[in-house]
Amino acid sequence: MSPAFHDVTKTKPSHHHPVAPGPARPNVPMTPQGVQLAREVGACSTLDEEAKRRLIAEIVNHETTHGRCTQTFLKKARKQLRPAT
Repeated sequence: MSPAFHDVTKTKPSHHHPVAPGPARPNVPMTPQGVQLAREVGACSTLDEEAKRRLIAEIVNHETTHGRCTQTFLKKARKQLRPAT
């Protein structure tokens, strides 16, 4: 008896399961340092609204990847709040 061709690919729709989306990403800072920095960004009169949105998104992204706002990140972000001289 010769071996028959056996297709092992899963082509039936029952084999395809929908991928569950991951947890929703926050759009505001969650740590106390991040919240304080976001308040400082919002109160800054030297930045336009687009720059404020970008900076707050950067804070959220940093918190998501690092778990908290590091001192180095806080210094870097606050440096962006100072008026250009």
